[in-house]
Amino acid sequence: MGLSDPDSLPVTTVTVFHYESYARFQAFANMGRSLMKPFEEEGMVFCKLMGSGKNFGLVPDFSQYVFLAVWKSDAHADAFLQSATYRHLQEGTDQTGTLYLRTQRAHGHWDGQSPFVKSTQPAASDATPVAVLTRATIRYRALPDFWRHVPQARQRLQAHSENLLFGIGVGEVPLVQQCTISVWRTAKAVDQYAYREAGHREVVQRTRQRQWYSEELFARFSVFKAEGTLFTDIQRIICAI
Repeated sequence: MGLSDPDSLPVTTVTVFHYESYARFQAFANMGRSLMKPFEEEGMVFCKLMGSGKNFGLVPDFSQYVFLAVWKSDAHADAFLQSATYRHLQEGTDQTGTLYLRTQRAHGHWDGQSPFVKSTQPAASDATPVAVLTRATIRYRALPDFWRHVPQARQRLQAHSENLLFGIGVGEVPLVQQCTISVWRTAKAVDQYAYREAGHREVVQRTRQRQWYSEELFARFSVFKAEGTLFTDIQRIICAI
């Protein structure tokens, strides 16, 4: 199987689990177990199970968790969705959804690693949805300053809701290790938010000037497949391309 075959290329999956109330303690316990004993699945290169915050904020949302993984191939990612580990994580959910991503570009580190390898496939169509991931470890001295600016950042993101298909704030360690995952209708919509939104540019500059982060990572992906009830709108857009 050659490198030109899409099935042989690395793929990143983002699975969102939404749990019913009776299963939320079990879901929280899964987080602790994953930290003590990381998942090991065939073809898995990197993974994180992360909790979420309500509306990107400080208040935990115990109903929703995200499992992110990098796989050697689509086949390995598909096999995981049939595995005992996945079935265990899915227990007690009322909705789930998985995004399949190819890396357009990435820079920075996550726990000292650079997990997202740029795809060797041709550039995606201009109409293809784009996912953006930001992740940072926040210095303790910068925590008050960082969280004070989160409501403003959230408002700016919501102002672009017509092009924002999905967004969530997640993390491995509350307050300190934070990650955002967003899906946009097109690359043009991402660029308009990232480069033409004055408030967003100011926040980026502030992070550099005040050295908020001890480690950070940014990655942009093409969304080539979406599955599950949480991502039906994204599925429709992809199928229409």
